[in-house]
Parts: sequence; C-alpha cells; structure tokens
Amino acid sequence: MPDIVQNKMEIDLNADIGEGYDDRAIVPWLSSANISCGAHAGSEAEIRQALQLCKQHNVAVGAHPSYPDRQNFGRKALDMPLPELRVSLGQQLDYFLKLTAEEGVAVCHLKAHGALYNVAAQDPQLGAMLLELCSKYQLPLMTLAQSPLHLAALQQQLPVIAEAFADRAYQANGQLVSRAHAGALLTADAAISQSLQLVQQRQVQALSGDFITLHAESLCLHGDSPQAVTLAQKLHQALLQQHILIKAKTFKSFSSEAQWTL
Repeated sequence: MPDIVQNKMEIDLNADIGEGYDDRAIVPWLSSANISCGAHAGSEAEIRQALQLCKQHNVAVGAHPSYPDRQNFGRKALDMPLPELRVSLGQQLDYFLKLTAEEGVAVCHLKAHGALYNVAAQDPQLGAMLLELCSKYQLPLMTLAQSPLHLAALQQQLPVIAEAFADRAYQANGQLVSRAHAGALLTADAAISQSLQLVQQRQVQALSGDFITLHAESLCLHGDSPQAVTLAQKLHQALLQQHILIKAKTFKSFSSEAQWTL
C-alpha cells in the first residue's frame, strides 16, 4: 500500500521502457522503470540507452522479461511448455544482467511484460516459476496488486511490490480490462483521476461502475502509448501538487531464508 512517511503519502511511478519509444522524454518523470530484456522489443543499443538514462536520472531499474514474441510485442500468451519458457526467461535475465553490469547499473526488481504479466498474476504454475526466478536472481517481484501471485509472494515472505495501473481500466474482479475492449485505455485526465484515487483512497472504480479496494505501492503508465510522455509529466505534477512523494520502493538485502528485509 502507499507508504505514509511523516504524514506524507508515498508512491512509486514506473513505466516500461527500452522498447524503441521516447525514453529520453519519459524517464525524468519516473521513479522506477522496467527495461526490456530484448525478447519482445528493444535492440541492445536501446536497452543500453534506457539503462544510461535511468542512471543519469536516479531512476530504479527493473528487469522486464516476456514471452519470446517480438511479432506480437509480447502481448499474446504463448502455449510454451514451462521448462522451455523458464529457459527463455533465464536467458533474458542473464543477458540483461550482463548489460547492467557493463553499464554500472543495479537491478532493483523484476516485472514480467504484457501477456506473461497478466497470465502469471492468475496462473499458479506460471506464478510459481516467476517467484523461483526472483529467488534465484535475488530480485523483488513487481506484480498486479491483490492478484493470486501477489498473495502467494506475501505468503512465502518474498519481497513483492504491489502494482496498479494509471492508464488502464479495471474489471470488477480487480483484473485489467482487455485491450480488445473499448475503454480499456484511459485518457490522460481519466488516468490522473484514477491514480489519485488509487493513492489517496486506496480504491479504483471499475469499468462496470463498481469500486474495488486496491492497496498499491507502484503506479504504472505504458511507455508505448502515444500520450505516454504527456501523461508522465502531468501525473508527476499532479502527485506532487497533492503532496504525494514519488519514490521507488527498495529493499536492502536478501537473507539466507529467502526473505528480504526493508
């Protein structure tokens, strides 16, 4: 949930970058960023540039692996055997960590991309595999707030960052509205209104009109949308105007019991 430090609310503001869009314009407005590991988008040059921008602007970096599917930008669930997918994700993370080491950038979390994010949030087997990878690479997981995966991480006492979406509509069950449906992507004004409601009231109004209680620690906006930079700037300013501190959630260490300490 949003932290309250000396009566001031606090929230992380993140976006997915390193995907071939205008990272230079969006990164300064963020507190954390999820950078492509090259499987769904992004060249090595674009990933390195994203890392350098985050380093320059003190933005926390997250690994952003996906289904290996550039054709569909990682937004189509692939029918892959779990062992095959596990190998692919491990290769993506090894590649990404190699680049971060060369650029002198620390990796602060792992957030799955697109269809992998959505399926893993609900599917126990895929979710368990992501948690295993987080333990292996000693990375906190960022996932959908109050999803089965979020709850599983809490139950296992693994470090997890509960995420909500600034620019996506919600279903009454707390899942995101499919991009195939009208109204799934919010306008900038609607996104700002939803974000403030999420942080200040810890709830969101679903597309159906129902109100859902959501305790989120990070807000995501999509870096590939046409309004991404404008929304990032406006949302950053709106949060500050409401005296909400924009700050990445970080964890200090990983213990031998596979439990992170704050």
